[in-house]
Amino acid sequence: MTSFPRISVPNFTLPKVTLPGLDKLPKVDLPKISLPQLHSIDLTNVDLSRINASAVLQNPVVKQATEVGYTAVGFAVLGFQKAQVRRREVLESLKSRFNTAQ
Repeated sequence: MTSFPRISVPNFTLPKVTLPGLDKLPKVDLPKISLPQLHSIDLTNVDLSRINASAVLQNPVVKQATEVGYTAVGFAVLGFQKAQVRRREVLESLKSRFNTAQ
């Protein structure tokens, strides 16, 4: 297992950021959202051998949903990689600004 060197970064405070109009956004109270009770569905009498999986997979809606899912995962991976690059850039900037050694 590779161990990475520790980098000492001095304490600093980030500037306060205010977003105008943020208080005007609607609030969502998650505990009040009602989801269906899935544990009450009885699947014991469902015969899965009668389901034509190839027909389901050929459905244009299913194909489109699959493509949307692949695209979303791709964007998530790209976003994560971009965040990693930004993190490394910030660390390099902090190292050069505060002259910290590895």
